[in-house]
Amino acid sequence: MTHKSKLEVWLVVAIVYVVAVLALGGNRWIGVPVLICLGVMAYPHRYVTAPDALRVSQGLVRWTIPYRAITFVRATGSRVAIQVANDPELLLTPDNPAAFLADVARHAPHVQVV
Repeated sequence: MTHKSKLEVWLVVAIVYVVAVLALGGNRWIGVPVLICLGVMAYPHRYVTAPDALRVSQGLVRWTIPYRAITFVRATGSRVAIQVANDPELLLTPDNPAAFLADVARHAPHVQVV
């Protein structure tokens, strides 16, 4: 199942701010690369719960996380934190966190959902 992510408000504000600075005569050599980076970050993220792994697509980055490597999943407000082995937590922002958590729990019964 494919879960889309929410668009972060701070990201929209940052893009509007950079566009305003550029429109008011800001330095293009600084503003345009910043705008490109923010645009890549704002590109829609997707979380696909495939039968064997969780596939995360964020901008130009793609991760495949096998369910057996996930130790726990917890909701933190509108975000979902996923612990993968001994790595730092991965924060995701699915549009419907409850449905996402249920979907991950269905595919990985060993995962502790908090």
